[in-house]
Amino acid sequence: MPLNIVKKEIEAEREIGYKYLQVLGRAETLVPGAGREAIEVLLWDASAAVIRADVQSDRVVLDGSLSCQAVYRQGEENTLRALSAKSSVSQVTEIPGAQGGMLCRVQPVVESVEARYENGHMVFLVGLGLHVRVMKLEPVEVIESLEGAEGVETRYVELTLTKLAAEATETAVLTERVELPASLDARATLMDWGSVAVDSCEPDLGGVRVKGRAQVETLIASGIEGRPGVLVKHPIEFDKLIELPEWLSQSASVTPSIRSIRTQLEPSDGEEEGMLMIQADVHFSIAANLSEQVRALEDAYAVGGGAVEVEKRSLGACTAAICRRTSDTVRGTVLLEEGASAVGSVIAVRALPNIAEIRSENGRSRVSGLLDATVLYMPGGSDRPASARTSLPFEIELPGELDDSAAVCLSVASAEANALMGDRLEMKIGLCADCEARVEGEFALAGEVREAEAAPRRHGYVIYWPEAGEDAWNIGRRYGVPEAEVAESAGDEVAPGKPVVLRV
Repeated sequence: MPLNIVKKEIEAEREIGYKYLQVLGRAETLVPGAGREAIEVLLWDASAAVIRADVQSDRVVLDGSLSCQAVYRQGEENTLRALSAKSSVSQVTEIPGAQGGMLCRVQPVVESVEARYENGHMVFLVGLGLHVRVMKLEPVEVIESLEGAEGVETRYVELTLTKLAAEATETAVLTERVELPASLDARATLMDWGSVAVDSCEPDLGGVRVKGRAQVETLIASGIEGRPGVLVKHPIEFDKLIELPEWLSQSASVTPSIRSIRTQLEPSDGEEEGMLMIQADVHFSIAANLSEQVRALEDAYAVGGGAVEVEKRSLGACTAAICRRTSDTVRGTVLLEEGASAVGSVIAVRALPNIAEIRSENGRSRVSGLLDATVLYMPGGSDRPASARTSLPFEIELPGELDDSAAVCLSVASAEANALMGDRLEMKIGLCADCEARVEGEFALAGEVREAEAAPRRHGYVIYWPEAGEDAWNIGRRYGVPEAEVAESAGDEVAPGKPVVLRV
């Protein structure tokens, strides 16, 4: 019974480790002209970027940056002032099994921001969440077929293996000139923020073409009486070709983000319109995940008195990659904290989502938590700007069932508020969810198959009473009987308590 074993070498992706880290970052800057006058911080924001992820022995070293900005009021002034601060973030996380040269993917998300005035400085405390995943691509041999092996029953399994075949990053510099009405009396830019929406990501000659828009929002200091700040919103279209090998472009997914926004204002002169120059750096991260169907020998046994020895091996590999982006709108009415000034008109809103729970069932996942919102507004009957913090519960639905290792990052695409009453606000917040999850599978496959010396056996008939979980293959392997004969004897199906009569 000569065995001709045909093997195939495949490349499998295996997850080495996943960590979710919470890091507290700090940035500070000098407040110009601060003295004995009180400083009231009204609105703040922060963004984060991971610049380097260095995989070392059993750990990952991360280096990144924080960019913070705030709007404040000084003393008895009615005008708005602004400043910004930057700092670096360095973090080391232990991931057993990690080694240099392995793949590493990191998703940063700003989860909380607090700005306060301390001894002439504006201090920002930023809660940063980091999703860190280390993966390894390794060659694996599987038995594709047994040829010329008469008298051997074989069982094969069809595996779907997925791997991160390539990554690419690209930055698009978007510029725009926006005319501002002279009636706005624009004086200076205070804060900038934005979001990105991708309309399409399609294969194109030489790579992947990404189309969409960046929504840039700029808070401008205004000379309008009773309204010292105005929010200007402007979309900038983009059409970007990102280079990628043609054979990978069909399976590419894109994750966009705004790395920085720079604005410059040319104030209006008399009746002449002002001009706002915008430059936004949009960063694109492209991942190409390839799936391959592999036929592999799972088990084998001899029939008719022969014998084979099967050496099993365990294969852990990624079987699917979930990369999805979805959006939803959260609406609700919130009550301001006791003691807050009554709201007359809203100038701007910034919000941060905090995930509390992810529940999965029936092929869907629900993400719930709180939106921590800061509202900059003009109080009724006052020309002095004020702000208030409030929270709005949210729940959005994502496709697919997610486990604890899924990286779900939420960002705010838009935030609006309207005063219903002096102490109540109607909130409308657009959320974007980026989800990345990799499904791991563990398989017991045949690593080697060898002829073995057959043990003496008695011939006759056996009546076997199957146990729960047994099938025709298990029973046939036990007695050296072809699987088809066991299935024929069992009738419709092998079931506990239903006897099977075999000729051995």
